[in-house]
Amino acid sequence: MKQGESLPISNIRLDGGTQPRATIDVEAVVDYMDAMAGGAIFPPVVVFYDGTNYWLADGFHRVKAAEQSGMEHIACDLRQGTQQDAQWYSFGANKATGLRRTNEDKQRAVKAALLHSNGVQLSNRRIAAHIGVDEGTVRGWRERLTAEIPQSSARTGLDGRTTEVSNIGTAARASKSTSVPTRFRRAPNTPQAHQTDSPPPAAASDATDLAEQALPVSGRATRAQRIDRLARSTLTFIEATKHLAHLVGWLGETAGEFDEAELLLRKATDAIAAASTEIERKALAADPLNASRLEIREGSK
Repeated sequence: MKQGESLPISNIRLDGGTQPRATIDVEAVVDYMDAMAGGAIFPPVVVFYDGTNYWLADGFHRVKAAEQSGMEHIACDLRQGTQQDAQWYSFGANKATGLRRTNEDKQRAVKAALLHSNGVQLSNRRIAAHIGVDEGTVRGWRERLTAEIPQSSARTGLDGRTTEVSNIGTAARASKSTSVPTRFRRAPNTPQAHQTDSPPPAAASDATDLAEQALPVSGRATRAQRIDRLARSTLTFIEATKHLAHLVGWLGETAGEFDEAELLLRKATDAIAAASTEIERKALAADPLNASRLEIREGSK
């Protein structure tokens, strides 16, 4: 481990699945840029080196701010490790310091940790301690992602002990099955049967939650995968939009091609506005109340 070592920003890879946050906070990046311009010294970003690539594990906002400020190097806490090591470290980044994480940030970190090779053999409490969330959140997401999580017959707890979990609950379930008449049993997928183990609330409407409960396990897993892919695509779109704005700024301010810069921005804005209008039309057709939920301005069709 080498603390305070300076690395070229261009050598640091940000595409290794080590960003558990839902999105980059643009206002935070601007604040960091102002602080850097004022001479503030930031903690080194955490980077893992696998012998070929430098994987950023903590410090996305600092790297973005330094890059946007025109800096070519940044101070790093350089560690030996693989891309997977960087991913695992990133899940617990900022749990005590740094930019405050949103609930969505925490949920994304929990999901990623459960699907990570390191998390397969760890208990819910061990994962919760690493990420900085409560055990119930991990337990809820483990149940929701059952079809996607690689299964292991043993898990390691906070005390370091490994426990066999494959048979836990088998005897109890068998006893309950033989002692309760079929006509009085609750269906296993009803909310009453999982009151203590229900997954954490998602950012969706009540109708969507009920629809998810009605889906079979494979259907819920598929939907969760598609939601995650959509979230990643949204982040990519946001990053591409910011990069376009940066390039257009250069085109106008540095190259002096103001007319072309304005034309490019106008085309991009028109395309986004057209897509927004179509989505608003569908939302209002599905339910007029979406106007207030989605902050659709009056006059949208």
